[in-house]
Amino acid sequence: MSQRYAVIIADIKGSKKMQEMERYEWQLFLKSAIVQVNENWSCSIEAPFMITKGDEFQGVVHDIPKAYSIMIEFERLLMPVQLRFGIGLGRIQKMGANIPIEMDGPAFHRANTALNKAKKRKHSVRFHSNDPQLDLYINTLFTLIYAIKSHWSDLNISRYWKYKELGTYDKVADIEGVSPQAVWDSLHNANAIEVMQAEETLKEFLRQKMETLAMETSLKIED
Repeated sequence: MSQRYAVIIADIKGSKKMQEMERYEWQLFLKSAIVQVNENWSCSIEAPFMITKGDEFQGVVHDIPKAYSIMIEFERLLMPVQLRFGIGLGRIQKMGANIPIEMDGPAFHRANTALNKAKKRKHSVRFHSNDPQLDLYINTLFTLIYAIKSHWSDLNISRYWKYKELGTYDKVADIEGVSPQAVWDSLHNANAIEVMQAEETLKEFLRQKMETLAMETSLKIED
């Protein structure tokens, strides 16, 4: 069976405009975030994330539905810096050590194409596979999710992450020393609940799509 992978290539938005010291500090934060992600998501990662040049980093994920969760984990760890992602789906070729810089293949080419499109269109994320309908569906969801997120205040962002981690308005309210109603109001007014629902839909869609592709491949082999 031809294994499919998700290659994630990302960079820091506006890094070239940063002062030298600021840029250096963010690169240190990035290195720390990469260590945490590689440890926390080791069961889903095929080739560990690493900095490949300046402010750009990449890694390979074999558990494709987890690619989005890994992506937003980087966003959480590196707040308030803004990241830009290209996700490429497909085969990879290993040419040496199990690290991204010693790999190649369609998934890497598509991830590069996706990142370049994200830069050109000023999007936060682009997804590219060999299925135009899949790309349209995933990129439409990404566009809507990030259009909503772009209007969030620091408080909205903070409560979004706390709610994702804790799961209830009461627990977030206890930590912040406010009423559950205040947490509910800010999350709903920011459409954060809808964003979380869209994120779960995206992950479930990818999971079902990968299962279908694996089944189709298996049937072709049997035939």
